[in-house]
Amino acid sequence: MTTRSSISRLRCTASVLVLSTAATFAAAVQPVAAQTAVYGGGSTLVSLAMRQAMDCYNAQTVTSDGYSFSTGFNAATPTPGLLPATPDGANCSQLGALGTVGLYAAVGSGAGQRAFITNDPKQLLRGSAPSLSLPAVPPVFLESSVPALATYPYARVDFGAGDSPLPSSPTNTPSVTALTNFSSVSNWQNQTTITASNASSATAYNAAAFGPAIQLPMIEAPVAIVVNTNATPTATWTINSAGTAGAPGSAIQLSTAQLCAIFSGEVRDWSSTAAIAALDNAGQARVQTFMDDNTGNGGAAQAYVSNSLPIQIAFRSDGSGTSFILTNFLANSCPQLDDTAGSHNYAKIFTGVGVTFASTVVTLNDQVTGTTTTTTIAAKTNASAANLPSTTFANLIANIKAVKGVDVSTGAGGWLAGNGTGEVADTVNSNAQDANGNYLGGRIGYVSNDFAKPYNPAASAPLSASVQNDDQRARGVYHPGHLGESFVAPTPASADNAFRSVAVPTGTTYTAWNLYNQQYAAGATLADGVTVVPADGKVSGVNVVGKSQLGLPIIAGAYPVTGTTFAYLYSCYNTASAPTRVADITNFLNWFYSSQDAASVLQNNGFNALNSAFVTAISSSYLASGSGTAIAASSTQVDGCSTVAAGAGAQ
Repeated sequence: MTTRSSISRLRCTASVLVLSTAATFAAAVQPVAAQTAVYGGGSTLVSLAMRQAMDCYNAQTVTSDGYSFSTGFNAATPTPGLLPATPDGANCSQLGALGTVGLYAAVGSGAGQRAFITNDPKQLLRGSAPSLSLPAVPPVFLESSVPALATYPYARVDFGAGDSPLPSSPTNTPSVTALTNFSSVSNWQNQTTITASNASSATAYNAAAFGPAIQLPMIEAPVAIVVNTNATPTATWTINSAGTAGAPGSAIQLSTAQLCAIFSGEVRDWSSTAAIAALDNAGQARVQTFMDDNTGNGGAAQAYVSNSLPIQIAFRSDGSGTSFILTNFLANSCPQLDDTAGSHNYAKIFTGVGVTFASTVVTLNDQVTGTTTTTTIAAKTNASAANLPSTTFANLIANIKAVKGVDVSTGAGGWLAGNGTGEVADTVNSNAQDANGNYLGGRIGYVSNDFAKPYNPAASAPLSASVQNDDQRARGVYHPGHLGESFVAPTPASADNAFRSVAVPTGTTYTAWNLYNQQYAAGATLADGVTVVPADGKVSGVNVVGKSQLGLPIIAGAYPVTGTTFAYLYSCYNTASAPTRVADITNFLNWFYSSQDAASVLQNNGFNALNSAFVTAISSSYLASGSGTAIAASSTQVDGCSTVAAGAGAQ
């Protein structure tokens, strides 16, 4: 891929002026020690890409982060670990050394929301009280060469990041349960575990002090379904649906029917020949066997393995936007597969509607750390309330237990927990043996696309699967190879196809920018003009009215397990201790949304940049001074600060 100059694509005139001036003079007048910082944290899905984007923006890597500028960069290949640098000068360093270091803490989407809503950098920790831990590494979250940027916690929260939307309450004010009464030392970066009391409190976002909350999509993000298909001495794989080695989605091809059977706990062994629920191209319930999708490449359907091999799901134990994206897909796709009698209980399992249960204990068997703990899911007493999609994957386990009477988190073949995307990836690709001598192949999980091959070059990185989408089901592509088609691989292009099902919001409230809330309505036409929802609300026999358009993209080539990472931003920032704070934030965001370099970095990680219609709306509403809703400094009393005196970060 040929990269172009970043500055030419910046859309905000005021920001361009500030940015261009800094680009011209920064190298000469800003020594390293004088660098300012933009502090963010949350989503592990976007964490590696954020580290690289921040490096690219400042034309300088932070110490020991493992990335390098190279003329060999080619996002279309991809080339993991490299950043744009080309002989014609169209590279990240053309911006000049701006003197603005971006620091990002990978702590999970739940913690990103927690830190943002409380405006408290001490909340940027993984886990929950009383056991908390520092951000995941990679990415590097400190700049060790600059004393002011080499300690944790951060000085402030400039933005949070998460793959799930901010919570919406009846008063339209998000709230979270914040950690309180910390017992810790000042040098957190030297601690492997940070302790806190069990005390916590519900904290609401302080709109009076910070201005309205802002929630902006940052990327188009496919979540990879990763599968360990390595043979073991006890089970030999035969995968007729495998793709081209080294390509995204090459490990195996899985239908929606198979994923629903796996994630409901209905099928728990790769040798299964059991009948599972599916749909035909008219939306009528049909039955297939689990092995029916093991086709393609000229091979007839057969069991995947010669002997029993448990399907162990590796799931996120922490509050995870990646879990939200996966369960959004399951909640919108699986219930429609069930027959009219609801024989498989998919609606109950994947939405929680119709389910009640007492408080439920879920086992968290974390084989990366070698620990086994538990988490308690509070009693669900309202049968009509949904508990999925959710950032808490354990809700799904609780639903299965309530409906089937089976605890999939324990016993032989029990599902496995991972704190952060990295642990899930490591768990899936482990070929070690457990304490009983059982091989650990056959695992399946879900990770950010950049943690899977080929976007992650590490030998330990798992391989991803291709997944059937609903457009293929509607055209009768039931199995790999039908009509000469393969299922859809997780790629930047297939994520972009999924995003064609959503429109640019017209409002400016944070709830208006919850893209997952865009739902099909009878008679509606999708954004790409391809699929029209008839007056009866049925598409190929399936009633899609009220379903999330992003959770069920009915578009050719759309990867169905797609979402976004949101940037959670304040309307009003206090700049008393950091006079350039607003300029630092808005300059970075203008560059991130508008530059080809940033788009190339995202593509190199398996993501896709937002299309220009989104970028125009974001820039004009939030990044251009004078819009009335733009991010501003409290000292100015304009735009987002017109009615706010304090601003975020005043403490």
